[in-house]
Amino acid sequence: MLESQNLLLGIDGGGTKTVALLARAADPDQILATAYAGPSNQRAVGPVLAMQNLDLAVHSAFELAAIPRCTVAAACLGLAGADRDSDRGVILRWAEEARLAHKVRVVNDAVPLLSAGSGTGTGVALIAGTGSLAWGCNSSGESARAGGWGWLMGDEGSAWAIGSAVLKAVVFAADGRGPQTPLSPAVCEQLQISTAPELVARIYSAEIPRALIAELAPLAFTHAHNDDPVASRIVSTAGQDLALMVRTVADRLQLPQKLPLAATGAVLTQQPALLQAVVTHLGSDQRYTPVVSVVHNAATGALRLAAGLLQST
Repeated sequence: MLESQNLLLGIDGGGTKTVALLARAADPDQILATAYAGPSNQRAVGPVLAMQNLDLAVHSAFELAAIPRCTVAAACLGLAGADRDSDRGVILRWAEEARLAHKVRVVNDAVPLLSAGSGTGTGVALIAGTGSLAWGCNSSGESARAGGWGWLMGDEGSAWAIGSAVLKAVVFAADGRGPQTPLSPAVCEQLQISTAPELVARIYSAEIPRALIAELAPLAFTHAHNDDPVASRIVSTAGQDLALMVRTVADRLQLPQKLPLAATGAVLTQQPALLQAVVTHLGSDQRYTPVVSVVHNAATGALRLAAGLLQST
């Protein structure tokens, strides 16, 4: 049986899912188990459900590894909605009650990306999933962020923002305020309604309308690929918004022209057209040439940060 001091936990949690990796402290790349649970962003689902999903992900990782659950040597949790001391306090209290680890670090979900992506810990991490955020760190250890204000005040370039833009294009077309677009029948088909006026009841009666709207985002990319100008404009605007976040962070940190950019989130990893739009807009003024790393599992970066907790002692 493995002793607790030989184990690490790396956790990545957002508004859609939570991923927990269990690994050996001697080799964080040797992953013993990968487990999944529901969302752990407190701002999206509330602290009670978020902590339940964190606990389920950890419990499942031990089950999959066939190891009795124990207090591991170190754990790093990269979580959306963990930017403020009050948010981190909730998570740290849960970690203490759950006897998660002897050493625990809680950071926002962008921080591990620079360890999983460029591997140097410097550059800009860009997330575009259900929400969006850019976070960066320079060689002096200074950090900065842009975005991440949530769906009411921001989340530009995210699945929610793109899906919302799709909906607006459909209702503008229905009113005659905007051009007709194949997005209209596509949205009706996906939402299982017959006409645009039925959108009001369908959207506003949904249990989680934000998630329902975010699920419309892929339609923008499908129809942009088919040369619909309305969909193409939505994708381009999303790329421009995300590029502005990255540029703002890079400027504040005085990062080099050859810019390490770690990209993750369902929209960026599953929709190459969006990442290309970001790169195109970033390079438009020739101040930055992004060196892109696509990170499919940010929890690997969290594992490396957990290993770092042991090395710092």
